[in-house]
Parts: sequence; C-alpha cells; structure tokens
Amino acid sequence: MTLRELLEELRENILHDRSDQIAGASDYLWSDRTLVRYIDQAQRRMARQALILRDYISYFPTKPFEKAYKLPPYVIAVISARCLALPSVSPPLPEDHSDLARAGHALFDTYHVPDTYFFDPGSLSALPPGKMLAFDTDEYLQEDDEGSLGTMTLRVFPAPDPLHIQPLRLRVLRLPKTHLTLENLDVSPEIPEEHHLDLLDWAAYLALRIVDVDEGMPNRAQEFMQTFEVHCLEARKIMMRKLFAVSAWGFGRNGFSWDTDYL
Repeated sequence: MTLRELLEELRENILHDRSDQIAGASDYLWSDRTLVRYIDQAQRRMARQALILRDYISYFPTKPFEKAYKLPPYVIAVISARCLALPSVSPPLPEDHSDLARAGHALFDTYHVPDTYFFDPGSLSALPPGKMLAFDTDEYLQEDDEGSLGTMTLRVFPAPDPLHIQPLRLRVLRLPKTHLTLENLDVSPEIPEEHHLDLLDWAAYLALRIVDVDEGMPNRAQEFMQTFEVHCLEARKIMMRKLFAVSAWGFGRNGFSWDTDYL
C-alpha cells in the first residue's frame, strides 16, 4: 500500500476524522503532516520490535590496525560477518567459506580460567594484527551525525594487518533507511506489505492519546497500542521461524550441536 492509501485509511476508517465544512478552514482534528509522522514512527517501531527488515551490506571496508568501526545508523543488529575476496593484493586473498565467530565484551575482555578443552575467545583480543577471526557489536555506542548515542560499533579480532585488509559482507537487521514524508505520498513503507495496515494501530494510538479524557479516547488509544504490540509479536515469531535451526543434545558431542538430520 502507498502512504496515501494508509493516510486515507487511518483518517477515514480508524480515526473517523472527517470534515463536514463546505468552505473555510479545515476542521480536521489532525493534519496530514501529523498523521504521516505517526505512520512513519509506527514503521520504525515495528522494524525495531519485530526485527522484520533483514538486509546485507555487501561491502564494508576495514583499515589496517583498526579494531572498531562505526556502523550505519539504520543498523540495529549484525547477524553475521564474512571476509570478502581481495584479488587486487599479492598474494590474492580468497573469500572465506565461513563467517567470523561472534562473541562479546564478556568473552573478549574478561578473565577466563585456562582450559585446554575449550576455545577461549579472550585470546583473540591479545593476538597481534592479522587475519580477522571474530567480531562483536556490544562494546559501546558512538554518536551519529545528529549527536545521538544510537550508532552501533563493530569490533573485529584481531585487528587486520596490511596483508589482511579484507572488506566484510554483513548480514544485518535494520530500521527503514528513509522517513515517510507528506511530500512523497506515493511511496510505500519499507516493511513487508502484509504488515502495512498493522502500522495504523500505533499511528492511531499516537493520535488518540492526546484527545480529551472526557471523550473516553485514552481507553481506545490503549486498545490500539495493545493491538499493535500483538502485531509486532506475531511478526517477530514469523521472523524467528525463518532463522530457526534444530539443535540436538547427546553424550560425547560436546553438548548442543547442529543436527543435520532435520535440515
């Protein structure tokens, strides 16, 4: 659905905000610009709550001896990272056939009791620069262009040396890259079309939460909010099913492991 269609649906069939005047100033309770802003906020909230916008960054450059990298502001999670081929160097670096290992602050930067039976990710943080083997995204936040602490940081271990400056391919979960605006009503929201009408529940909540309490609208606003949260939960469950992989447990198999009999 286009933004124009969603705006009409929200105003006429959900908010019942109709103007009966033949001439003169509009007697609408909400302006088109306000309702479009609410629909835009609904799309961004659903993307963050339901994690339904999956994408990839096909070429993410790295720098020699650089461990931390600022991710684009629309990225909310990194699913995986893989080193790309770099044929321009000598000797050429091939593309990896497996992803970098995922870890985090607790594994990289805290003390681990030495154990010869298990791999210690913390040892990677002490390695000299070389080929990248692992990554994390939970270390700290950096300011974006608007001064907001909402930009994620990607750390790689070990930091690449000049012989291993391979770009990365990132699979990510993201927010919409552009905002919905009144100036472009013919555009469609970036989330899947089957969820377009679900956005209007949050937009209706934002609109009705400021209506006079004597009108009984706050109760109605809460109903729209709860319905929207249910939509987000259902959409998230659908997304999690797409990421699901069966694991099995057994003696002598190092605890839980992938069970290829179900794949």
